This record gives sequence, C-alpha cells and structure tokens, in this order.
Amino acid sequence: MSQPLLEVRNLRVGFQTDAGLLTAVDDVDFKLEAGKTLGIVGESGCGKSVTAMSIMRLLPQPAGRILSGEVLLDGRDLTKVSLEEMRKIRGNDIAMIFQEPMTALNPVHRVGKQIIENIQQHKLMSAADALKRAVELMEWVGIPAPDQRVNEYPHQLSGGMRQRVMIAMALSCSPRVLIADEPSTALDVTVQAQILDLLRRLQNETGMAVILITHDLGVVAETCDDVAVMYAGRIAERGPVESIFKRPLHPYTQGLMNCLPKLDHPPKTPLPVIPGSVPGLIDLPAGCRFASRCPNRHSADVLASRQPWRECGGGHGVEACACFAHQLSAS
Repeated sequence: MSQPLLEVRNLRVGFQTDAGLLTAVDDVDFKLEAGKTLGIVGESGCGKSVTAMSIMRLLPQPAGRILSGEVLLDGRDLTKVSLEEMRKIRGNDIAMIFQEPMTALNPVHRVGKQIIENIQQHKLMSAADALKRAVELMEWVGIPAPDQRVNEYPHQLSGGMRQRVMIAMALSCSPRVLIADEPSTALDVTVQAQILDLLRRLQNETGMAVILITHDLGVVAETCDDVAVMYAGRIAERGPVESIFKRPLHPYTQGLMNCLPKLDHPPKTPLPVIPGSVPGLIDLPAGCRFASRCPNRHSADVLASRQPWRECGGGHGVEACACFAHQLSAS
C-alpha cells in the first residue's frame, strides 16, 4: 500500500460552552491516498463537518479547538504549524467546497474577484493573468459565458452556478486534497449529477485526493473508494465501499442501509427508519453511543465502557460494540 497523502490520527475536537468543554469529535482515524475518494457519512450532528473544519484549522474561535491527535499531510502535522503557515497551506495544498455556497461566497463582491483573490494569495500572478485564469476555471467547471459571469454577483447566479464557482475557487491553485462538504445537498437531482460528474472528471485529470461528506449513500456507492461511517463524533465503521455495502457490520451502518428505498418493494411501502436521534454532546454515553437506538441491544452492563476497534480484514474495521460481538458469536 502506498504512503497516504493525508492521515488523521486520534483526532479529538472540543468546544468550550456554558456547560463546560464538550467533545464533538472523539478519537477519529482515517487515511487518504492520492487519487482516491473517501466518503464520510452519518446523520446531522455526527461530527462530519467539524472533522473537515479541524483539518482546515477553521474551527469557530475561541470556542472550538483541537484537543489532541494529528492531521498529517505528507507526514507534516498541520495541528502544529503556525497560523501564518496554515494560511499558505489552506487553499493551496488543501481546499474545501463549503456546504452552502450562498453563505460561503461574499455577496458584495463579484464572483470573479473572489476567485482572483485566492489565486493571488498563493501564486505570483498579475491581476490580468489572474482574471484570465479565473475565466478559464469557470469555463473548466462548465459555467456558460464565463467572461460575462466572472463580473456577476452571487445572487445573480443559480444554486448550481454558485456551487460551480465554489469548485472553481477551490481548484484555482490545484490542491492535492479537496474536501467537499455536501456539495450537492441543496441542488436538484440533475444538477447534483452534473456536479458529481464534474468532480470525478477533475479528479481524474488532476490526481487530487477527495474527502466527500454526504448523507447520500447512493452518491458514496457511485463515487467513493472508501467510506467512514460516523456516529456521535466517532467512526463506527470504516473500509472499502464494496466491502461495507456488501457486509455492513455495525448496527448503525446496517440501519442506514435498511433506510435506503428498494426497487423491488411494492409502491407506497413505508421506508424503515432508525428510531430516536443522535445524542447531544452534553449527555453522550460512556460506552456504545448507538446503544439506546440499537435494535440488537442485549444488556446495558456490557456497554459501560467504550469497546476496542476491531479490524475485520481487507481494510474493513468496526468499533466492536456489544451488539457487534453478539452478531459475530451468533454467526
């Protein structure tokens, strides 16, 4: 196996609140190789976006901070570099497509100016050359009449166009790692397909590594090489997409799979749901965090402490909660 381009080790992230220090990301590990795509899935509130913001060192200040762990880019720990050095890395080596382009783009500046600003921040380029590069990028991501659109404001563009501008901005300095935080959530299915096809094409052309944060397991199955399933700040299961889709081991992963609509179901068949909701940061259980919602739960006493991580072969691993152990013994 080749050396990972990006490696996250034992990452813990907390927020200082009136209720004390609350841990939003708890001991997260994953690796990402060049040219590969890692999907991070889970319900809202599981820590996906906080993990991405931690990699970028963009946590809300002063409340949010990295408590422990490492974020290694080519072996260099990004949690230890200075803020000035991180500004040089951010947008240049690692770029991010934010969840909502209308709020991520500055509404009082033309979209071309915002792309140019990022280019000139990291590259020695004149304003004229940067403008030419911005137009080329907008054409590259499929924006029609880019020489006209470059002078328009965000509110003058459709949601799909704004998302393409965000992609153009993220790719303006040819990053080695791209973090896409739900890049197609607010778009209709036709534009979603176009955006995902665009990301695949650009990845094939540039060889960049991609972290794709999404709720859509169908998107993961179609676009990702590996997947990490997050729940309540922890990774419940991680491995190759094919392995996890064929043999999900953690009860939470199984629940997510069961919620997918099936083509062979009769019309108007109610979709299965996972009862309950993700526990709040203030009342996280000490043991298996999915225990209160787990249909396979057998006893509370074996869930009093966190269970160890278990490797199941082929890069497929799972947090070995009591329900998972019972499942293995039954099989």
